[in-house]
This record gives sequence, C-alpha cells and structure tokens, in this order.
Amino acid sequence: MQQYLAFDLGASSGRAILGTLQDGKISLQELHRFNNGPVQCNGGLFWNILGLFQELKAGLQKALAAGANLQGIAIDTWGVDYALIGKDGFFAGFPRHYRDSRTDDIMPWAFAKMSPEQMYAHTGIQFMSLNTVFQLAAALRADEDSLKIADKLLFTPNALTYLLCGAVSAEYSIATTSQLYDPGRRDWAWPVIDAIGIKRSLFPKIVPSCSVAGVLSDALQEEFKCGPIPVILVGSHDTASAVAAVPATAEKSWAYLSSGTWSLLGVELDAPLLTDAARTANYTNEGGVGGKIRFLKNIMGLWLVQECRNEWQRQGRTYSFAELDALAEQAEPFRSCVDPNHSSFVAPGDMPARIAEFCRSTGQPVPETPGQIVRTAFESLALRYKQTIAELEELQGRKIEVLHLVGGGCKGDILNQFTANAIEREVITGPVEATALGNIMGQAIATGAISSVQEGRNIIRSCTQTKTFRPQDQEAWRAAYQKYRSVL
Repeated sequence: MQQYLAFDLGASSGRAILGTLQDGKISLQELHRFNNGPVQCNGGLFWNILGLFQELKAGLQKALAAGANLQGIAIDTWGVDYALIGKDGFFAGFPRHYRDSRTDDIMPWAFAKMSPEQMYAHTGIQFMSLNTVFQLAAALRADEDSLKIADKLLFTPNALTYLLCGAVSAEYSIATTSQLYDPGRRDWAWPVIDAIGIKRSLFPKIVPSCSVAGVLSDALQEEFKCGPIPVILVGSHDTASAVAAVPATAEKSWAYLSSGTWSLLGVELDAPLLTDAARTANYTNEGGVGGKIRFLKNIMGLWLVQECRNEWQRQGRTYSFAELDALAEQAEPFRSCVDPNHSSFVAPGDMPARIAEFCRSTGQPVPETPGQIVRTAFESLALRYKQTIAELEELQGRKIEVLHLVGGGCKGDILNQFTANAIEREVITGPVEATALGNIMGQAIATGAISSVQEGRNIIRSCTQTKTFRPQDQEAWRAAYQKYRSVL
C-alpha cells in the first residue's frame, strides 16, 4: 500500500485529498476543504498565499492525525499566476490574481516590443491578457517595486512547494502556461523575456513532472512531529494532472475536455504545433505529464454560470447548481447564444446583465429568467466545443472520434448531453476527480510505484465509473450552429 497527499487548488476552493494505491487500484479520501479566491485591496486583486499555506498545513495535520503513512505530498493549481521571492527568501509583495485589471490594456504595449507572430513562434501559447508574460509586462510598465527587488519568480504551485520544502524551481507543465517557455527548445523563451525587458535571473531551473523536489522542511517536521516526507512536483498545472488521468485507450482517436470554471479542450501531442494556422486560431501548446504537449483552446467554461449564481445570490435568490440545470432544461431551446470567450465575461460581476447585453447588442432575444440565461450559457458552450473540435481536426489533420470529459463538469448531465448533440460524437464523462487522481498518479510515478502514464491511465480506468452520452437532435443542433456562427 502506498499513500500520497494531493493538494488540489482551484480558483475558488482547495482540497487536501489522501490517495491510496493498493492492489492496482487508486482510492481517494477528502480530508480537508477550504475556500480560495481573490482579495481586493486598493483597487487590485491578490491571492492570499500565506493563507493558502496555512490551509496546506491544516490538511497535512489531518492526514497525519488519520495515521496516513505518506510517501509523498504534491500540489497542483491553476496556471499563469506567480509569486516573487526576494534574496532574503521572503515574498516580495502580494501575488496578483490573473483577473486583476492591470493587464486589460497591456497587449499593445507588449506587442510594440515583440510582434504577436514572433511571440507565438517562440512560445506557441494562446494570447490572453492574463498570461504571465502580460502580467510581468504590466508590472514593468507600472515600475512596480516588487519586481525590482525580486530574486526569483515561482509559479503558484511551485511557490507553495517552496514553503513546504525550500525548493526553487519551475515544473514543466506550469512553466509552459506562462507564454515565456519555448516548447520546441524545451527551455525558457529567452528572446521573449529579453524583448519585454524581464531580467533573466528571475527564472529558475525547469524540472520535469513527476520528480521529487525535496523533503518537508526541518521546521515543518518539528511542527508536525513527522519524518522527511518527500515533496513532489507532479503536473503542477491542474489541467496537466487532469489530462494525465483521462482513462483513454489507443483504440479511438480522442480529445479531452477538462470541464470546470474553465473549459480546456484539446488533444495530446508529442511535439508542439506552431503553424500560422494554429496562431491565427489562437491555440495553445502547454506541457503535459510525461513531456507531452497539450494542444488546446481555453474556453471560459462554467465561470459563466458560477458568476450568474453568485449575482443571484447577492440579490437574495439562492439556487443550487442542480436547480439551475433543471430550470435550463425547461427553458426554450436555441433562443439566444453568446461567445463564451467575449472580453465582457472575463471579470467578476453581474454576469446575467452582461449576457443580456451581449444578446441585445447582437440583435437577439434577451434572456430574462434564470432558466433562459443558464440555457443560453450551456448551449453556447456546447456550440463553442463543436467549433473547437472542428478546428482541432483541421489543425492536426486527424479526425477525433470520441471526447473524454473530466473534472467537475462531469456532474452536469444537461451540458454533457448538449455537448454530445453539438459535436455529433460520443462524450464519455469521468472521472470527476481527474485532477486529484492525476496528482496521485504523478506522485506514484515519481516514487516508482507506477511505471508510466499509460499504466496510471489503465489503473484509473479500472476504478472509474464513466457515463456515455450519444448525439441527439442533430438537425436542430446543426441549425443552431449556423446561427451561432452568424452571431459571432
């Protein structure tokens, strides 16, 4: 029996999950759950990095108290965000949140220093103002003091790993989200870094996924009265861990959809795809476990519905997600559609009003009830998935036969059925806990308990209950897609 502690941090919550590998099966036990989110201060959005560290310690305490014999600890988080460490080993300023408004108008400033064509040729990353390169460009433009005194840049999961064991490094998968990594050369994209004006010394050594960073610090060993537990770098980007856990086989050509606050839809490649067509379509080449490339499109995802729910709650109307699904199912189909990636939907706020305004400005009926609004969001997401699948097939020159959907979005049967209808392919959902399973699998590979990603996928497939959705109402969805494309 092997036991590992996975810390899986999302943009709104985090969890400590105990994974047990025994008799060719992985089982999970949630030990600790905590809230996460941006902290507003003086007009900026920040992460409470030390508060998150306290939650990690609480999760570790619960694991040890439960008698867990840990062979490893690892952290995965969202991408692009970072903390700056000074020469004294302490944080240089508060880490910014990727939805902070300082990057809203930064792209032209950065493109004056390096053209988007050149930047994509070096990095192969989808252009989004929240990417690390644009966050650093905004810090340079503002002449931020924290950047001046910083000695090293650590991406969020690596910063938390540093607090556990003192290791200063950049794990491969999280580094690739930055738009500062060259996937062809497998090194930092120094021409981009130099053009923007970022000091080279900030960037630590890049290390592969599934490697041991160090052991729990002496201070933490003393605090918890435990031994030198290995601290491991898995697929530190949560999507990298989630994709590693996709229970796919080689029998059919497959794509993956990691469905949550963001929808990450793509395919797994052995080498980056850096063509002009990929750049024009704004696709990204991010790192995967085992040195793979996750060629994908970032789509806004369930953020649209989450923010609607938050706004209704502020107004005194509380809905569960199951209630919103039921209201959407009862609403009129194909009344309106939106572009899920429209810039007006990026920031937190009154999402129902923003969806209504998008429909109004594009000459469509304005959704008014919660059911109409949520159905508009669900149908728009499914239609965007159809567009993305078609683009992926054209860009890689290979047909996609099945879509594996993993993550929290597996729970939403109505959206999953809409997705199968729209893309006209089977959608296989599960596991819900893909990220945690991928984290545990990565730790097991690092310690030698599992030999490869494929062996890990076979194990996960053997202990995962999946559900298959087959296309329905295809003529109606084809007509809806034509309307969607005309609106966009």
